[in-house]
Amino acid sequence: MVEVYKTYKLFINNEFVRSEGGRTYKIYNKEGKFIANVPRSSKKDLREAVKCAKNALKIWNKKSPYNKGQIIYRIAEELENRKQEIINELKKHNLEDPQNEVSKSIDRLIHYAGWTDKYSHILGTVNSVSSPFVNYSIPEYVGVVGCIVPSNPPLLSFITQVIPAIVTGNTVVAVISDNPLPVLTFAEILMTSDLPAGVINILSQYNNELIDHLVKHMDINLIHYIGEDGEIIDKIIEGASINLKRVQIEKLKPEEFFDDYKAEGLYWIEKFVQIKTVWIPQSF
Repeated sequence: MVEVYKTYKLFINNEFVRSEGGRTYKIYNKEGKFIANVPRSSKKDLREAVKCAKNALKIWNKKSPYNKGQIIYRIAEELENRKQEIINELKKHNLEDPQNEVSKSIDRLIHYAGWTDKYSHILGTVNSVSSPFVNYSIPEYVGVVGCIVPSNPPLLSFITQVIPAIVTGNTVVAVISDNPLPVLTFAEILMTSDLPAGVINILSQYNNELIDHLVKHMDINLIHYIGEDGEIIDKIIEGASINLKRVQIEKLKPEEFFDDYKAEGLYWIEKFVQIKTVWIPQSF
């Protein structure tokens, strides 16, 4: 019987597309057995993903916080329904304890679904001023976020980075390199969860070749990286200086993604907002 291999594609604007150049790179397991061909994204794919993410900002932020929470909860429901399939995708990469990773991913999605209509009340405040004004500060989205996703644990790290970013109204272009199969399959869940087109875009890259272009793109407003690779960090800092985009660098070890204290909560949401202060004159 002939084995039929799955065809993996990029996820841009809620569509599954091949790399514009038709390029792929091969994925092998630790025994050296071929697993899959994965799209090798190009600069043009990146430009298209950023354009779609930028166009989606207004659409996503027309949704009420409650509705955003419903959509994220729906993602968790669909991940629960396809739990075994994603576990099998993790097993292809010989990752440790895939069942625990998927269970923790579902929990984290539900956690953030509950934050969508609450974080602004905690991060915002009314300020005391000694003048005839009412002054208050409110959190708002930053814009398009570029996420450089760690390879281990692939699914949980993706959710840990991307979901708090969209909770606050941002849109995302995520790039993945090693162990991409669970995330590319997870994109099928995103497409069926009522998430508007362009809110989350996923590009698979070969040997981190997109990072330089990602950090220098003028329409990306924030770069988020989890890792300790000095070469990547240097690229981020140098590239982000071109248009003074914000940079968030976290140094989490793979096992720390499973620690709720370190890898979820308001602290992560706060990374993806900027504070707007409003002054309203009043007479006494």
